[in-house]
This record gives sequence, C-alpha cells and structure tokens, in this order.
Amino acid sequence: MLLPTDPGGGMIGLGRVCAKIYSPEPAISDERFVPIFHRWIRRRALGGLLLDVADYTHVPEGPGVVLVGHDTSFSLDRSDGRFGLLVQRRRPFVGDPVDGLASTLEALFSAADALERDADDAELRLDRTRIRIESNDRLRSPNTDEGFLTLRPIVARAAKRLFANHELVVERAPNDPGGRLAVDVLVRAESSVIKC
Repeated sequence: MLLPTDPGGGMIGLGRVCAKIYSPEPAISDERFVPIFHRWIRRRALGGLLLDVADYTHVPEGPGVVLVGHDTSFSLDRSDGRFGLLVQRRRPFVGDPVDGLASTLEALFSAADALERDADDAELRLDRTRIRIESNDRLRSPNTDEGFLTLRPIVARAAKRLFANHELVVERAPNDPGGRLAVDVLVRAESSVIKC
C-alpha cells in the first residue's frame, strides 16, 4: 500500500517511527552500557552515522542511555514503565513506508544482537516476539481509529519480511488518546498466516 507523499517528501501515514523490544531488568546498572555504545561509535558497529552517547538514567521512566545517530538513535528505554531496547527513526521515510519500517526493525534486531553479545556478564536477553511500534509523527499518523487502519497494513507487511514463516498478530496498543499511535506486533509459532 503506497501512500501519497507530503510536500516534505515523507509518506503520509508514516513519518518518523519508534520500535521497541523488551527484556527483564538487567542485573547491572545502565551506566555499564555507556562504554559499549562508545565502542560502537568508534567501530561503526551498526552502520549509519553514530554521533554521541547521552545518559538520561536520572530521569524516571525515561530514555536511559541513548546512542544518538544521524538518522537513527537507540536507547535503553523505560518510557512505558518496562525496560527494553528502543530504536527511533529520526527522519521521515522517503519511498515505500514498508521498506522504511522493515529497515528500522532490522536495525533494532541488529542492535539487539550486538547488545546481547557485548553486554558480557549482564545476561541480557531481548524478546523479539513482542514488538511495540509507535508513530513519532502525530500529524501524519494521528492516534485515531483511522490512523491505526492506515498504519496496520504497513506494520504487518514490514514484520512479515522479517518473520516470513511465523503467524503475526498486529493490534492497536491501548494508550492515552493524547499519546502517540502505537501498535503491538506479536510473533507466534511458525505458520504461513498473517492475522491483522
């Protein structure tokens, strides 16, 4: 489903987006992740231009430790009251929004793999069977039923690219109407069916 472009070149219905996967609270403090992120910048570990590391661990239910990138940022996030790894696409997609969202999810999973590997004794495990996706652009993706109906097939098609042999459930995440439009993707056992 291709959507018309707005004058700024982004896709109506999907501008900037966030995606998050969850984990139990790590057994180590978030500050231990700061040198990992600095190492990733030096090694250009995730592709793309990584710029800096910011420590917001003093903010309750905040973004935690943030790896700031030019197009994409990553954070050890607790903004919804649960710990997890969040990727934020900072610039609107140009082109097919399914491609843009799929590449954002690939970046999230790549960072998760690297974080699990580099966290050493933290025994950090990120659950890839439940993904929260939020539109970070209330103008293009309002938190309404119509906004959800526009976002849902984009999310389903993007997730299917990464989980081709699994049953996927895409549902609207309950949240404050003044908040961002959010959907949850549940990855079930292997199947060839997509349920939306």
